[in-house]
Amino acid sequence: MTGWLVRRLLQSAATFAVAILLLFFLMRLAPGDPLGRLTEERAASEQEIAQLRARFGLDQPITSQLGAFLAGLTRGDLGVSIEHYPERVTGLIAARLPATLLLGGTALVLNFTLGAWLGVRQAVRRGSRFDRWLSRLALTAYATPSFWLGLLLVTFVSIRWQLLPAAQMTDPLLSQDAGLLTRLLDLARHLVLPALTLSITSMALPMRHQRAALLATARLEFVAAARARGLSERRVLWGHAWRAALVPLITLLGLWLPILVSGSVFVEAVFNWPGLGSLAYQAIAARDYPVLLGTAMLVTAAVVVSGLLADLGYALVDPRVRLARESG
Repeated sequence: MTGWLVRRLLQSAATFAVAILLLFFLMRLAPGDPLGRLTEERAASEQEIAQLRARFGLDQPITSQLGAFLAGLTRGDLGVSIEHYPERVTGLIAARLPATLLLGGTALVLNFTLGAWLGVRQAVRRGSRFDRWLSRLALTAYATPSFWLGLLLVTFVSIRWQLLPAAQMTDPLLSQDAGLLTRLLDLARHLVLPALTLSITSMALPMRHQRAALLATARLEFVAAARARGLSERRVLWGHAWRAALVPLITLLGLWLPILVSGSVFVEAVFNWPGLGSLAYQAIAARDYPVLLGTAMLVTAAVVVSGLLADLGYALVDPRVRLARESG
């Protein structure tokens, strides 16, 4: 097991390194001028443009830019934002990360608790009207664009019915002397619509995975043996079949962990949620390559780490996987 873990860590590190290089070159080779937005806002002379290029290192060959970027990366420095100069990329990401973790984490909890439970109920009532209608509803929600659903919720819930806030993370008119409970309630009210939008449009995946995994597990011999021993159907379901059916869900959870970092670009843009998704959206519009590269690197790191955690989760849940890795 230790040897497998060392090999897996080396593979993850190599994957991350290759991804960084690809991201760097692809963004540098993308069409458009990173300084275009700055020079569009006011007329700039050729000398001023040359100074701006020198300031951000854009006058150097791409290999020199790569060397400077890697040198800064070893110090934990991702450079300076072009759009938000002189703010550093690490500072911008650190300021936006908590909001994205809150939104993505809320959607993740909803999907893998309520979604998984609904998937179990579908498997138990396979072929029933409840199963058919819930499958149709979930697939319809999955096919719905998140930005369209977000705009729909804003139109009705926020504007027409005035039940919940339409944007931002907190009320700008909230008194600075407000208590902790008041601030938490205000945050919760602002969180409801973006979290629901992100969860509704993505809950179908854990539901369908849990349903299919439980139906496949229910046909295995150890489940039939549990029934033959006279155990109640509830104990057979939750004590035997459900645990084995968790393995595919762990894979999906591992793939979903990057949402905790990236959130949803469209959902954050619709609700003006101050997270990494809206920061990346602004960076794309402004061609702010340092910020865009920094957010993309963070998502890449989350993908690599989540894949490693999913493999470890396999070994914890399924003893057969653990024994195979120890023997390998």
